[in-house]
Amino acid sequence: MKTKNTSKTEQVVDEILSYIIDHKLTLHDKLPSEEEMTELFGVSRVCVREALRGLKFLGLVETGTRRGTRLRQVNFALLSRILGFQIAVSDLSYYQLLEARLSIELSVLDIIINKITPEQLKELREIADCARYEDTPEAIERNYQRDCEFHRALLAISGNELLCSFSRLLEIFFARREATCVMSQAAAAEHQGLLDALENHNLELARGIMRNHLAKYKGE
Repeated sequence: MKTKNTSKTEQVVDEILSYIIDHKLTLHDKLPSEEEMTELFGVSRVCVREALRGLKFLGLVETGTRRGTRLRQVNFALLSRILGFQIAVSDLSYYQLLEARLSIELSVLDIIINKITPEQLKELREIADCARYEDTPEAIERNYQRDCEFHRALLAISGNELLCSFSRLLEIFFARREATCVMSQAAAAEHQGLLDALENHNLELARGIMRNHLAKYKGE
């Protein structure tokens, strides 16, 4: 149900999305014209235009003078950046974000355990070292980048475009300065242990290592 605070434009966006689903439209299918939407949804053309402008900004539709408004391939990278911004400024608790990250990273292990190749394992081992031995700005930044790169690479192996788009969101959860040098060295060892478990097709061990690896962010 719509609340009193829901704007007319937001209602039209919902109407358009419902129309797309109900009519089983697919990529590049044409949407009704602005005039037709005005009649369908009982709103002004201004509301329709604002709604389409919002959907176009999100990369869900594209418009052309002669081609009309059509569904386009979703730009997951753009959507993840927008979602990442919303998460960053929201009032979600830090632990809620960590729980989301844990769910994603544990799930991806189920996907890649039987598809990871020796070549991919080799590449991951080359970037698995996120250890640092001093707290200079340069060392902290290197550690941060290597840690992000490792976790992004794991998600990429899944071949799941949606999961890969979330990899950028996960960077919100990486702290440049919270971990000590000792913790950083332990994390690097955990990366290698995780890869050993994947190489041996030991899913339960891999999941346990990942769970312990992320638990430190909760202070457990």
